[in-house]
Amino acid sequence: MFLSKLSHGVYYLFYHDELGKRRAVSTRCRHKPDALKFLQTFKEADRQKKAKLQRVTLSQFMKTYLEHSQGVHTVKTTQSSRTALSEFVRILGDLPLHKVGVREIEVFLARKKEEASDWTARKYYLALASAFETAKRWGHIASNPFRQVQKPKTPELLPVFLTRGDFGTLLTAMPSQDMRELVICAVSTGMRLGEVLAMRWSDVDLPRRVISVQNSPEFRTKNKRARVVPMTEGLYRMLLQRQARISSECELVFHSHGRPLIGDRISKLFKRAVRTAGLNERYHFHSLRHTFASWLAQDGVSLYAIQKLLGHSSSAVTQIYSHLQPSELHGAVNRIVLS
Repeated sequence: MFLSKLSHGVYYLFYHDELGKRRAVSTRCRHKPDALKFLQTFKEADRQKKAKLQRVTLSQFMKTYLEHSQGVHTVKTTQSSRTALSEFVRILGDLPLHKVGVREIEVFLARKKEEASDWTARKYYLALASAFETAKRWGHIASNPFRQVQKPKTPELLPVFLTRGDFGTLLTAMPSQDMRELVICAVSTGMRLGEVLAMRWSDVDLPRRVISVQNSPEFRTKNKRARVVPMTEGLYRMLLQRQARISSECELVFHSHGRPLIGDRISKLFKRAVRTAGLNERYHFHSLRHTFASWLAQDGVSLYAIQKLLGHSSSAVTQIYSHLQPSELHGAVNRIVLS
């Protein structure tokens, strides 16, 4: 930390931040005694800030952050944050939060790539970068070190979706009528598993043939935005019959004797049915959402409409289905005529 008088006659204070990056701040002083007073004030403020930062360790932050996350994020997001932060502490130790820099993050990501995969490293990077952004907002750190580390790159994979034939085969392998109807609802709406399980009869408008996907005290959508999904004719008839059969049992559309269904349990039952039917092992419950979007794209529905139906916040996410759309590119290449 030192003072230097620049060509225009004003003293500047040069120092290194907690990540070792060189910084400069104007003292707005032209006389050295005034600049020295600025230096002393800056040093004292810096000392107090560092003393405050040193009191927060990774484990302490994790506890308060997860409590905060439970109130503002989905259950799945909170669980992802818990796993990522726990792994971060396991590999790096319980460091003071302000001691986490580029080197520590790169060591962690390299370890996760070695232990698991690039996909896992990327998933942890996203969860941790978000958590550290909150730490910065709370004043635990001066800057987010993850912003200086490149996000792990992963190979682009096209979404796996069921053919109509595979879907019919899958339905025959479902263990119960309730499970069949749940799967039909998911593939007919593109709703996420959590959205389907949180759906209440008050969200189902049978006269207008629409379903409202919205937040409630017990459930939050992934991007916290509500949307309306129209029903297919087949889904309308199924829900009409289901309402007449079981609506008096529970406010939830899908439940187990009045109790909410557990997402992990449904995912395992779905996977078991996939294996029983002898289908592609890569199929999982979220494949139904991909199937909904892929079938629409194949039938010529615009990506904009698919984006709105899926509730994507950005059209960039929906672009993964663009290769399935009828394209003018064939017409373009057919202009090449070989003699």
